[in-house]
Amino acid sequence: MFVFEAAERVRASRFLGWGLAVLAFLVALFIRFVFDHALPVGFPYLTFFPAVILTAFFAGSWPGAACALASGLAAWYWFIPPFGAFSMDGSVVVALLFYVCIVTVDILLIELMHRAMDGLKAERAISRGLLERQRVILDEAQEREKRQRVLQRELAHRMKNTLAMVQAVVGQSLRHARSLEEASDVASARILALGRSQDMLTENNWQAADIRDVAQGTLQPHEDGMRRIALSGPAMDLNAMQSMGLSLTLHELATNALKYGALSVDGGRVAIDWTRRENGAFELVWRESGGPAVEPPTRRGFGSRLVERVVPGYFKGAARIEYRAGGVVFTLDGVLDTAGHEGATPAH
Repeated sequence: MFVFEAAERVRASRFLGWGLAVLAFLVALFIRFVFDHALPVGFPYLTFFPAVILTAFFAGSWPGAACALASGLAAWYWFIPPFGAFSMDGSVVVALLFYVCIVTVDILLIELMHRAMDGLKAERAISRGLLERQRVILDEAQEREKRQRVLQRELAHRMKNTLAMVQAVVGQSLRHARSLEEASDVASARILALGRSQDMLTENNWQAADIRDVAQGTLQPHEDGMRRIALSGPAMDLNAMQSMGLSLTLHELATNALKYGALSVDGGRVAIDWTRRENGAFELVWRESGGPAVEPPTRRGFGSRLVERVVPGYFKGAARIEYRAGGVVFTLDGVLDTAGHEGATPAH
């Protein structure tokens, strides 16, 4: 292969190709003169055949033909009797025809060999390209399969979390309800709140949801057009479980406020503020004002347990409800973590 690569480089250069033709002819002529006395009679082309073959192989057909022509004329003039003249007789014609046939066949065979090598090289290049393409296709298929497995695991994980939360909501709603109708209404409302939070997560590919979007989506059914619920705080992302937990919390607080608290009267107001400190700590405060006199509940159900004990776990923090005279105040402290806490499920 090295010889063919060298020939390819020489054939690609006109200067090298024709230079080799001239050099090969001169060397062959010099050797023929030097060893003329030692060479047998009747072989005038003996040193010229190798020159033509080497030139045709390394330089190409045209330089090879030029070397063959110059070699034939030199052999005819100096080494075919009568010497020193271009005489023509039967023996000369036979010698010339023999020489022309030999060099023509040599040059044609060499050219066919080079074309075959070029074809083989092209086929190898095509094969390498097909192999590389096949490797790329295989890698892409493996990557798609890998992503599919990840998506399947992720879907199963999300479905498990969602179903566990729905199971907890329904189970606790039935356990603490006074009647089947009340349990049905409470469970339906809570599941709808979960559904709205999941809609927001779906829009963001289940990666994160902005806290303001979660709050607005959850509280929108409780608005009466009088803008009595005010939201205040910077943009920050919540992971999936945090989003669903906060949605349930706000739903519970808004439902209670609508039944017994600030939203049950026209002059009542609710302010929801959240902050995030430099160390990553998070705080959300729900404040009611302008409502009826607050009395601590005599019975604490799943809603209170949810907002005070379950949801804070998603934020790695704590929560408390204060029944102040001026209105209910709920405070949630924790840490935002959009990458973690996906596996937590609400307690039964």
